[in-house]
Amino acid sequence: MARRATSRARRIDPLITFDALSIEGAILQPEMIARIAAREAGEQEEIAYGLDPKEKLRDVVQTKFPLAQSLFARFVGSDRGPQALKRFLQNLFAQVFEFTDLGQTGPIESTGRFFPIGHQALGGCVPIVFAPHDKIDASSKAFSDGGRARSPSQMLQELLNVEDRALWGLVCDGVRLRLYRDNAALTRPAYLEADLERIFDADTPLMADFSALWMIVHASRFGSADAPVTDCALEHWREAGGKQGATARERLREGVEKALLELGEGFIEHPANEALRADLHEGRLSPQSYLEALLRLIYRFLFVFTAEDRDLLHLPTPEEPDAARAHARAKAIYARGYSLARLRDRSVKRHVRDRHGDGWEGVVILFGALWRGEPVLALPALGGLFANDGEPRSFEDCSLSNARLYEAIFRLAWLRTEAGLERVNWRDMETEELGSVYESLLELAPKLGGPEGFSFIGAAGNSRKTTASYYTPDSLVQALLDEALDPLIDATVDGKEGRAAIEALLSLKIIDPACGSGHFLLAAGRRVAARCAQLASPGAPSASDYRHWLREAARRCLFGVDKNPLAVELAKVALWIETVEPGKPLSFLDAHIRCGDSLLGVYGLDALQKGISDGAYKPLTGDVKAAASEWRKRNKAEREARAQGELGLIGPPRALMEAARKLEAQEEDDLFGGRGEGQGLSDIPRRRRPPSAGNRL
Repeated sequence: MARRATSRARRIDPLITFDALSIEGAILQPEMIARIAAREAGEQEEIAYGLDPKEKLRDVVQTKFPLAQSLFARFVGSDRGPQALKRFLQNLFAQVFEFTDLGQTGPIESTGRFFPIGHQALGGCVPIVFAPHDKIDASSKAFSDGGRARSPSQMLQELLNVEDRALWGLVCDGVRLRLYRDNAALTRPAYLEADLERIFDADTPLMADFSALWMIVHASRFGSADAPVTDCALEHWREAGGKQGATARERLREGVEKALLELGEGFIEHPANEALRADLHEGRLSPQSYLEALLRLIYRFLFVFTAEDRDLLHLPTPEEPDAARAHARAKAIYARGYSLARLRDRSVKRHVRDRHGDGWEGVVILFGALWRGEPVLALPALGGLFANDGEPRSFEDCSLSNARLYEAIFRLAWLRTEAGLERVNWRDMETEELGSVYESLLELAPKLGGPEGFSFIGAAGNSRKTTASYYTPDSLVQALLDEALDPLIDATVDGKEGRAAIEALLSLKIIDPACGSGHFLLAAGRRVAARCAQLASPGAPSASDYRHWLREAARRCLFGVDKNPLAVELAKVALWIETVEPGKPLSFLDAHIRCGDSLLGVYGLDALQKGISDGAYKPLTGDVKAAASEWRKRNKAEREARAQGELGLIGPPRALMEAARKLEAQEEDDLFGGRGEGQGLSDIPRRRRPPSAGNRL
C-alpha cells in the first residue's frame, strides 16, 4: 500500500522516531510517550493491562498487530462504505484495543445540547465516535447540534468539555485514530493522532508505532466504570508529564543562562572582535545593552528551533510538479547546510567544538536570509525579529568560535536528566512555558570582569530574579478572561454571522498595561482566534486555521505596554512564535507592544485637543514647589500658543488617528510591499565587512 503523501516523521524523543504518531497541542508530553513506548511510564505491568499472569505484554502486542493488519486490509479491500467501516472499527476497538463492552448509544444530552456519539465503552465513561471514511474533520449534519453542523472530532471535543462522566475519548475514520481529552479552553486543537495507513502499510508496517499506540489507547488506560474518571493511567501519565515538564523548565532556565554566558564570553574573547571590546571598554556600549543584544540573539535561536520543529519556517510547497521538486531540493539544501537542527545534532559531538568559526558564519547567513528572504533555501522574508535596522540586534560583524557556539546551542537544545540526555521539545512546548523560563532572566545584571570576561551578578535585593513569582499565573489569566473577555466576545458576535462577525471580533482592542512576556495577551488572542476560526470553518478548524486567525488577532487586536524593554521583546517573540504562517512575514508588532510606563501619559484625545490642565502640576508631597510652578507656567504658555496656532507640533489629532487606522488596516503578507524579494545567497559576501568602532554588534 502506498504511503500517504501528507505523512511525515515526527520526532518525539531524541532516540525514538515515530513515523505514524503525532501530537497536536499539549495533550501528553512527547517524552512521556517515549517512556510509555519503553514501558517506563508506570502502571504498565501485565496485570495493569488486564492480562493473565502467564502472558507477556510484548507477546500480546505482537499478537494484536497481525490481527489489526488483517482487519485493516479487509476494510481497504472492501468498498469502504459505512457498513464496512463500522465492522472494521467495531472489531478494531473490541478485539484489538479490548473495549469488550463497546456498545451503540443514542444521542447524549448534556447542558441542553445534543451529541450523537454513536458508541461508548466502560459504562459510558469513554465516548468513541465512528467518523465517515477519511472525514474526521469534515463538517456533517449527522453530528450536528440542532441546526449547527459539526465535524466528528469537534463534536467529541465539545462533549468532553461539558460531560463530567467522560474525560478522555476516541474518534476514528478508518484512516486516522485520535485520542482527545477535556480541553474546556478550546483555544486550539489538542490530540494524539495515529496514521493507520502508515502503521498497517503492507510494504513497510510500523510495529513500533502500533506498540506505542496500543499501550496508550488500550481499554485499561481509561480506568474503570466504577472509579472516578481522573483515576486512570492516561490522567496519571498526563500529570506526571506536567511535573517532569516543570523540572525540565528549571533545567532549561539554567541552560539559557549558561548559553548567554557562553555567547557573551565568546564574542568578547575572540581576537577578531577588537571593535566590540573597545566599545565595551570605552563605554560606547553599556553592559546592559550588551546583555539585551545577547538575549535578542537567544530569542532568534528560540524562534528558529520552534519554527523548524513545527515545520512552519519554509514557503508553502507549490502545486506545480517541477516547482514542487525544486522546492523540495531547496528544503534539502537548507536541512543539510543551514538549519539549526543540524547544529543541534552536531552540538552533542565534542570534536566539532574547535577554534574555527564556520558555524557562526552559517548562522549569520541564516538570519540574514530570514530577514531578506532566500528562494535558494525556500525561506520567506520574515523581518520582525530578524530585521537589521541599525539597532544592536545582531552580531553579524563579529566572530565566534565553534567551541562557544556549539556549547551555547547544546545548552539551549538539550537537557541532562536522570534518564540521560533529552532533546528540548520546542515543537510542543507551550509558549507560556517559554515565557516563564525567560522572564526569570530579565532581572539579570551583567558584569564585565576585565577585557575578556562576562558574568552575571543578578539583581541586587530582588528575590524575584529566578522565580518570576510576580507574573500572573495561568489560572488567574484564564479566570480573568472567563469573566471579562468571553462575555465581550459573545456580545460582539451577537446577531452577526460569517465575515461580519469575524470583522467585528477583529475590531476589538485588548490591552495589557503591564504585559510582561505577553502571557495575558497571548491567551486573549487565542480566545478571539478560536471564535474566528469556528465562524470561518464551522466543521473543525485545523491547527493552521487557528494559527491564521491568531495572527490576525495579534496584528489587529492586541496591545501591550511594559517598563522592561526585554519583556517587551519577549512578548513580541511569544506572539511571533504562535502566529508564524508559512510564507508570510512576521506581523508588525512594534506599534502594538511598547516599552513605557502605563501609569503616566495621555488617555484620551481631549488632552491633545484642549491641552494638559494646569492642575496636573499642582505640587504634591515631596515635590519642589518652585519647579512645579515653573512647569505650570510653561504648560499654560504652550497651551495658549497652540490655541493661537503658533505651536503645531502635534497636528490635528483626529486626522493623525485616521492615518494610523489606515496604516493598521494594510495587509502584512509581503515584507517588501510587492517590490520583490530581498538578497539571495549569491549577494551575501563570503566575509562580512571588517569590524570597526562605528559598526558595533
